[in-house]
Amino acid sequence: MGGVSATSVSVIDLTADAGATPSDIYGTHLMLQLSDVEDVSALDDPEQIGSFLSRLVTGIGMRILDGPHTKTEVVDDARYGHSGVVLLYESHAAIHTYPALRSLFLDVFSCKLFDVRSVVEISHEAFGDFNIAESNVLDRGHHWASDAEIELGRWLESR
Repeated sequence: MGGVSATSVSVIDLTADAGATPSDIYGTHLMLQLSDVEDVSALDDPEQIGSFLSRLVTGIGMRILDGPHTKTEVVDDARYGHSGVVLLYESHAAIHTYPALRSLFLDVFSCKLFDVRSVVEISHEAFGDFNIAESNVLDRGHHWASDAEIELGRWLESR
């Protein structure tokens, strides 16, 4: 499998699990931009993109609620590409590919902790070598209590 470039290692936190503890937040949002993707044909095949999304989410312990769904968009030759989404019981994963640019954007948002390294490894299996041009791991919903009734009560009190 391909490696992550030296510059991208400092960009992404390859911790065992993304995010804070589940009681602290609602969920974790991983956003990646991959560039210099080796297997351009995988970026240009909606069936392979859908298969990747399925392998990705099951590989990180998520359950598919619906999809994957893929669509092709042609704006111009440079921005031609495919988008895919899979809805999860735990939230969603989405991808936008740009074969002419040898790049893609990948988002994984989940209320369940997941292994960021596994996302990168499964992406290497599907697309070969690449560089991580951008990466962000956000803890979302810091206001979100683990008990929805408590959170609703807090919200109602603030009105």
